[in-house]
Amino acid sequence: MAAKSLEFKPEGWRDAVRTLRKIADDQESGEREACSVGVMGIRSESGRIEVFGFGPKADDMQSLALFRLGEQKLIEIILEGAEG
Repeated sequence: MAAKSLEFKPEGWRDAVRTLRKIADDQESGEREACSVGVMGIRSESGRIEVFGFGPKADDMQSLALFRLGEQKLIEIILEGAEG
């Protein structure tokens, strides 16, 4: 499995609805590859947490694994920024 490394830029992704639409538009246009497994965590302003696993190969284990890989990638990016 190949993983593409992306730079995490939270300042450009503050509007949740616009961000989700952009990701969907990018997939539909072919700018991003089709999603086989996706995971998304959302915390509302009231503190409610919802987690979604989606895609044609998204069973519980695939979704959990992807969530953990994303967590590790984010930690690496944060640590690289702290060293910089």
